[in-house]
Amino acid sequence: MPSELTSNLEGYLGSLKARGRSERTLKTYRSILTRFIDYLAVNGLTPDRVTEQDIDRFMLELSKMGWDQNSLFTVAVAVRSFLKYLGRNVNYPLPKRPKMLPKYLTREELTRLLGACQDDYEKLIIGLLLTGVRVSELVNIRVSDIDIDKRSIRVVGKGYKERVVFFADWLVPLLKRYLRQNKSEWLFPSEINPDQHVHYVTVERILKKIVKRAGINKKVTPHTLRHTFATLSLASGLDIREIQELLGHSSLSSTQIYTHVDPQRLKQKTDEFYRSLFTPGW
Repeated sequence: MPSELTSNLEGYLGSLKARGRSERTLKTYRSILTRFIDYLAVNGLTPDRVTEQDIDRFMLELSKMGWDQNSLFTVAVAVRSFLKYLGRNVNYPLPKRPKMLPKYLTREELTRLLGACQDDYEKLIIGLLLTGVRVSELVNIRVSDIDIDKRSIRVVGKGYKERVVFFADWLVPLLKRYLRQNKSEWLFPSEINPDQHVHYVTVERILKKIVKRAGINKKVTPHTLRHTFATLSLASGLDIREIQELLGHSSLSSTQIYTHVDPQRLKQKTDEFYRSLFTPGW
């Protein structure tokens, strides 16, 4: 990778970090843009000469390698943003993303998930992910951010925007017991260095083990629990704007994906409608 572009890439990623982009986003963008810079070098291109057709060919290469539409959308956003950082306003059109309903767990699956937790640590991870926080927000929670009496946590989200989320009352005794043993400023400190918080990948691995123990045969990530919180809280009567606030969405349109209909609830409501009409005698 050309040294000048390597320096530019580090500067760009530094600007994203300064704006509060998550560690995961930085890792994803680094991987994408390293590929893009290598593509430019192989084809004798420089950022000031790259065209929309060049980006098309780069996207096509990734598509042939099996990258899906959601991933290609992220690629287009990253490339366009990086070129803009370099002073090139290439108005590359973003590819369409398939509209997919958010994956979430049912109440029965949640019960199994919590039942499969082996200690307070695992229960806290599940319980706090069910407040709707992102995994990057979870690992960055400090003990000082928690107000046990109000059952609230101050969370710092994207763009360093602060918000408050609320946790379930059954977490209070677990949290008190856990905090008596925790000597770190972080709620979930790293085992290697307690002065740092645990890595989000560690949380993902822990969740994966709990899911396996619970016998849940579907892919469950921390974001699945965020989707679960939003979907079930909406079904329970929370207003869409209240959910927007709890999730930390800057735009209501981001929250509206959760207004999809729960198939089980739809069947229940349909059955109630049919019974309200008449009950046949046969």
